[in-house]
Amino acid sequence: MRIFFLCLLFVFGSGGAIAQQKPPLASLVADNISVDPNGRVTASGNVVVYFDGTTLMASSVSYDRSGDQLTIEGPIRIADGEGTILVADQAELSRDLRTGVLISARMVLDQQLQMAAQEIRRVDDRYTELDRVVASSCEVCEKNPVPIWEIRADRIIHDQDEQQLYFTNAQMRVVGVPIFYTPRLRLPDPTLDRATGFLIPRFRTSSILGTGIKIPYFITLGDHADVTLTPYLSTRTSTVELSFRQELRLGEFNAEGAWTNDDIEGDRGYLFASGKYYLPRDFVLGAQLELASDPGYLFQYNYSDKDRLTNQISVTRVREKDVFRAAVSEFRTFREDEIPVRDTLPDQFIEVSYIRDLPALSFGGNTELSVDAIAINRPSSADIDGRDVNRIGAALDWGRQTVFGPGLVASAEVGLRVDAFNIGQDSNFDTNLTRVVPRAAAELRWPLQRTSAGGVQDILQPIIRFDISERGGDDVPLEDSRVVEFDEANLFSPTRYPGQDGVEDGARLAAGVTWRRNNLQDWQFDLAVGRIAHLDGELGFGEGSGLEGDQSEWLLATSLNWGNDLMFSNRSLFSEEFDFTLSETRLNWSQENFGLGSTYIFAQPEPAEDREEPLSELTLDAHYDLNDQWTANSDFRYDFEQGRAARVGVGLDYSNECLDLSLSLTRRYASSTSVDPTTEFGFRVSLAGVGGGNADKRARRACRG
Repeated sequence: MRIFFLCLLFVFGSGGAIAQQKPPLASLVADNISVDPNGRVTASGNVVVYFDGTTLMASSVSYDRSGDQLTIEGPIRIADGEGTILVADQAELSRDLRTGVLISARMVLDQQLQMAAQEIRRVDDRYTELDRVVASSCEVCEKNPVPIWEIRADRIIHDQDEQQLYFTNAQMRVVGVPIFYTPRLRLPDPTLDRATGFLIPRFRTSSILGTGIKIPYFITLGDHADVTLTPYLSTRTSTVELSFRQELRLGEFNAEGAWTNDDIEGDRGYLFASGKYYLPRDFVLGAQLELASDPGYLFQYNYSDKDRLTNQISVTRVREKDVFRAAVSEFRTFREDEIPVRDTLPDQFIEVSYIRDLPALSFGGNTELSVDAIAINRPSSADIDGRDVNRIGAALDWGRQTVFGPGLVASAEVGLRVDAFNIGQDSNFDTNLTRVVPRAAAELRWPLQRTSAGGVQDILQPIIRFDISERGGDDVPLEDSRVVEFDEANLFSPTRYPGQDGVEDGARLAAGVTWRRNNLQDWQFDLAVGRIAHLDGELGFGEGSGLEGDQSEWLLATSLNWGNDLMFSNRSLFSEEFDFTLSETRLNWSQENFGLGSTYIFAQPEPAEDREEPLSELTLDAHYDLNDQWTANSDFRYDFEQGRAARVGVGLDYSNECLDLSLSLTRRYASSTSVDPTTEFGFRVSLAGVGGGNADKRARRACRG
C-alpha cells in the first residue's frame, strides 16, 4: 500500500528566524519514506510532491537539509500549473522546486512547443536556460523520427515573465534540411497573445502586380492599442500597409490603409477608419471614414470590393421610450457608369430624427410621435440634375390591438404626417412645398394552432389588412424612397416605401396567409404568401418592383431551418402566369466535414436601381475536409446574363499540431476602364507553438508502426 504523508518539508527564512507569513505547505505521496541518522529524507516508489501550485512526479526524491536541495531520480515530470511541463532523467533542485539543474531534459510550453536539451537550468523562478537544444511543436513518430520543422540552437533562454524565447546560434530545419541560420533569434512563447515583432510573411503573385512578399511587423502600444506595419514588395509595386486598433475606456477606434508607388498609377493609397465612443446620458458617437485615391486601387490590391465609399459621423441614443439619431454623410462613387455623372448624384446627406412613445395619449393602445429632418445636396448647379432637397416633418401615430371571438386578433391604426420641403435647382417643382397625409388602417388575423401526436406543431394565420390615406398638398420629388423592396417584411405594413418622402395614396387591401410548421427540437419551416391590390387606382410603383398597376404580383417566401446544419430560404415575385420578376434563393449547409453556402438571384430590369439589364447570378462558397489535416475550399460567382464567371477561387489548407499551410488561386474577371481581370496566387506558412494559439483544436498526426 502507498503511504500518504502531509508534512512541512520546507521552511522559508534562515536559522531560527520567525517567518512573518505562514510558509507554504508541501504534500508528499510515496510508496516508501525513510530518514537516515544524518537527517536525510528519502522518498521512493511513485513519488508525488505538491508544493505551491507545482507538481513533481519521480521515482525517487532525497532531501538533504544541510545542502538545502532535492536530489531526484527519474523519470521526472514537473508541472508548474501554468502550462509549463519539465521532463528529465535526473535533477537537483532547490527545496521550492524553483531553481536547479535537470539532466537529459525536455520542456513543454502550453502543450505545444517542446524543447529537448542536454541540460536545463532553472533560475530564480523566472528564467529557464537550455543547452544544446532542439525545439519543435511537431509530433515525432518512431517510423518518422524527423519533425516537419525544428529549430536547433546552442542555447535557449525562456523568460517566463516576459513570455519570450531567446535563441543563440539558431538553425531552422525543414524535414531535416537546414534552410536558415541566425546568431540571435527571439520568438514569443505559445502563452503570449501580443508582442512586438515580425509576423509570418505572406507570398502573393498577381497578374497585375507581379510576384511579391508581405512582411508584417506588429507593434504593441500598451495593453489596449497596437499597430501593424506591412511592407509589400513586388516586381511592380512598393507598398506599406497599416492597421491600427485602439480600445478606449468608453469606446474603440480602428483604422487600416496603405500607401503605394507602382507602375500602374504612381502614388496611390486608401484609408478606412471607424470609431465609436459612449457619451454621457446614453448617447453614442460614431464615425466612419472611407478614402481611396482612384477607382481601381481597392480592387487591384484586393483591399475591398466596395465601389461606393461613405464618410459619416453620427450621434445616436436608444432608450426604452425614445430613439434619437443625427448624422452627416458624404458619398463618393467609383462605379464606371456613375463617374461621368458624379456631380448629379447626392454627395452630402444630413439627417436628424427623434421618435418617442406617449403613454399619456395611449387611450388603451400605443401612441408614437416622430420628428425628422433631412438635407440632400448635389455638387452640380444645373437645373433638375443638380436638385437639392431639404425636408422637415412630424408624424403622430396611434394603434391598438384586441383579441375577440374564436381567437381573432383585430388591430386599428390612425396617423397624421405633415412635411415641409425646400427644393433648389429643379424647375419642375416650386421652391417651397407642403404636404399633409392622414391615414387609417384595420387588420384582422386568425392564428390557428395544432400539435400532432408526434410533437409537430402547425400555426396557420390568414391575414387581411385595409389601409387608406389621402395625400393633401403638393407633389414632391422622391429622394430617400427611390428603391423599393417588396418582401414578406412589408407585405402587411402601412407602406412599402423605405423613406418618408414616398406616400402610398388611396385605399389598398393586402391579403395573405402565413404558415409555420416545426418540431421545436429539430427543424422549422415557414411560408408566407400574399399580394396587394389598390381599390381605386394604381399602386404607383416603378417597373421591376413587383408593384406595378392596380395589383401587385404574388409574393411567396419560404424558409427551412434544420438545427444548425441546414438553412434554406427563397423569396419570389411572380404574376398569375408565373412570369417571375424576382427570385432569390439562399442555401447554407453545414456538416462535420463539409460546408456549402450558395445564393442564386434572378431579377428583371429595375430603372429605379439604375439597372437596365436583367440580373441572373449564382455564387458558391464551399469547403471540404479531406481528412484531419487537409481542407479544400472554393468560391465561385457566375453571371448568366454575361455568360461567364465573375470570380473563381480555389484553395488548399493543411493544418496539424505544428504547422499551418495555405495555398490559394483566384481569378477575378471584373473589367472596366479602370480595372482589368486579375489572377492571384497566395502562399502562407505559419508555425504552431510560436505565439498564441489553441493546441486543443489542432489535429495531431497519428504515429503508426
